[in-house]
Amino acid sequence: MPARPYPRGSHGVARLSHESFTQEHPILIQQDSNIGSPRSYPPNDPQIDGTSAEDKVQVGGDDNVSLLHPHYISTKEWQYPPSPTARHAPPAYKSPKLWEFDSNLKDDGYNHFGDGTPVATPPGWSAYPRLLGSPPSLRKRKRSPFGSGFEVPQWRQLSIHFILCAITYPCLEFFIMMAKGKPLFYTRIFVGTGCGIMGFALGLSLMELAKGIIETCTWATVIQQSQLPDGLGPGVRLKDLAAQSEDPTSAWSALRLLWDRRTQRSTITKSRSHYGQHKWNFWIVVFLANVILAGALTFILGRVVNIICQVEHQYDEYKEVAVQGTLTPEDMKRAQVVFQDFNDPSVAWTLSPFSSQGGLPVPVKLMWNGDAVYFAEVIPDQLVPGGHGPGALAEKTQSLVTERESGYAQPAQSTSTLKVDPGSVLRFPRWGIRMRCDKIPNPPLNIVPVSPNMLTYVFTPRSTLRGLFEYFNKPLPDELKNPVNLAQVLQGNDSVPAELNVQETAMGAFFRHNGVAHSLQSTVLDDFGRSGSGFRSIETMLVRLNTTYAPHGSFGTVGDFHISPQYGRRQSVPSSVGFDAVVCLQLYEPWVLGVYNNSIGPPSSFRILARGASLSQSMRSGRKVGGAIQDSKINTSLSSSGLQDAFIAVRQNSLNQMLKDNGRDTNYVPSPTLVSFTDGSGLYGYTNLTAENYATARALADASNVLPYLVGTGKLVAQQYADKVISAAFIDVIQLAIVLGIVFAMGLISAIFLPRLPLDVPHRGFGLYSWLSAFYADELQPAPDSHVEITKRMELKDIMQYTSELRFRFVIPTQ
Repeated sequence: MPARPYPRGSHGVARLSHESFTQEHPILIQQDSNIGSPRSYPPNDPQIDGTSAEDKVQVGGDDNVSLLHPHYISTKEWQYPPSPTARHAPPAYKSPKLWEFDSNLKDDGYNHFGDGTPVATPPGWSAYPRLLGSPPSLRKRKRSPFGSGFEVPQWRQLSIHFILCAITYPCLEFFIMMAKGKPLFYTRIFVGTGCGIMGFALGLSLMELAKGIIETCTWATVIQQSQLPDGLGPGVRLKDLAAQSEDPTSAWSALRLLWDRRTQRSTITKSRSHYGQHKWNFWIVVFLANVILAGALTFILGRVVNIICQVEHQYDEYKEVAVQGTLTPEDMKRAQVVFQDFNDPSVAWTLSPFSSQGGLPVPVKLMWNGDAVYFAEVIPDQLVPGGHGPGALAEKTQSLVTERESGYAQPAQSTSTLKVDPGSVLRFPRWGIRMRCDKIPNPPLNIVPVSPNMLTYVFTPRSTLRGLFEYFNKPLPDELKNPVNLAQVLQGNDSVPAELNVQETAMGAFFRHNGVAHSLQSTVLDDFGRSGSGFRSIETMLVRLNTTYAPHGSFGTVGDFHISPQYGRRQSVPSSVGFDAVVCLQLYEPWVLGVYNNSIGPPSSFRILARGASLSQSMRSGRKVGGAIQDSKINTSLSSSGLQDAFIAVRQNSLNQMLKDNGRDTNYVPSPTLVSFTDGSGLYGYTNLTAENYATARALADASNVLPYLVGTGKLVAQQYADKVISAAFIDVIQLAIVLGIVFAMGLISAIFLPRLPLDVPHRGFGLYSWLSAFYADELQPAPDSHVEITKRMELKDIMQYTSELRFRFVIPTQ
């Protein structure tokens, strides 16, 4: 076997020499034991294609192994596999030179010996001109139009950044249109998705533009550190450079670089002028601003898009629930006891004192085919399990007021305890009042101011009553078709005026001279509600007012008697009394209403659905969710049957409440209630009694003092339509314009004003091509005293630990 013309190392050790770069071209050869002479192969020869791991690694050893050209000998050793802790004395530090061009390069792409044998050409510039032309580094470098201290602007990336800023508004509008009319959850998803996509795209573009700043700052630090004198530890440790290059666009890397620059000698202000005039710390801060802005863009865009919610009633789905809406037999038993208190006319008894009036439901006026219908508002107690209405009467009436008054000062009850969820529309039947009044015609004839028995009589013609019933499309009851029974009306030896047509008079009422300015007499018609359809009543109201208190007043007739001077007046001038009267028809009927029950206030009635005692099939709009209520104790309709005693008691309660608003020590003086029957106001504001004003005042009084007591502990079936919460989003255009302006301005600064490296070094980054240039062109070179041996199949963790303290210097080329 021929002797080896090159030194042989130990088994498994490869030796490479940078000196071969200055001599001949290396040639891969095969030492053939059969032939005894070296034979050359092109690099893609299957005999040396590198399929054998040992052939790739070993140089020297057995005879039949791949060898390097004898002139390709290195003073730098790479051993496989040495101990990670083994170290050898470093070789003399030399810079490699470019491969020399081979004049024997032929068309087949290989170098040839003199005999024409092809040999492998190492990857030098000898093959480069044939493939790519002249190396880019040798071309004339472009300069920035904004100054020699900056790199060429990133026009392409800046154009992309501008396009992204321009399409942000239409893209957000697209997602907003998709979210329109959706529930809040889905609106947030659409808006969040749109803001996330555009925020991510803008942030990615912003970081792509700003990446060059942190790359330049890092390499500038390396260059500046490399220029330190040998005694000051020139160069940068590999672990520091790796920390910057592994995640260069993170804020932590920028903060670490900023800290390193503040602690390294090469970056102090007094020595920085030797390596360029750029304030590198300032540019690191600019990069940090880009990082913060890019990370916050999604959040900022989410604040620019405003979402508003709107509650809409829906009638597509409903479920049946139970509410307190009528009286039970137990409530009626208590009403019979209370009824006895109203049989004594000498005592104007009421169910509750004035102090508790604020605890009763407020009256509600709703329109139906041009008519005003009055209701008592639903109270929260009707919607609570175990709750009750004012119709529980007796001691429960007072307790109801106490509970409601104290409830306003306490935290709101949890919605989980409610039978009916807040935020829903309820439909169930309730009692309502319609009322129509007319003034008594021909007052001098139909009103007898003072009879021999000191009584006042009011007679109502049948034609007046017929007009009231016809207004409501009701027939005149049979009991009103007959002439008035004077024996029941006249008291003692009193008589009717001779001019009065008794045959055309349907009703008569008498009133005692008790000093009350307004007096009422009511009669319930028909069967007292036994039919179940409600109640009807005829009511006569008489006004008797001292004319001294009505200087602008107008009366139907004035009495021919005088009353004594008023208490407290100095003058003893007798006063006369003015008389006037109206007759009214009241209808108590069941109606189906829509009630809105919400979580921020008491329930509120908002619409009449129909006149009826139950929820008919035509009213059941939408699809029922869940099963129907089958409890026999829960009513499905309202009925007046069996409510006679309760109705009479609570109606008398309302009359007495009105009568209590009268003068205390003086006869026939005005009151706020009496003045409200006219168009006037104030103590002397009585003008002229009008039927419309009295009907309104009387209906409101009964809605406050009669209808609430028709609701006790009895349950009714109600339909519940849960609200649908929809949302909409809109963009604050001014805020969005400001945000996009800032984003584009930051990208513009990063794209145009990218600093150049010190000493006019070309821009370098952290990509593969930058590292190729750094190590292949020997821009980064180990320190002269550095020596490292990396073996095959070493763990990455061991490599990191083994080479972390290795220092590299950036070598500035002379050309």
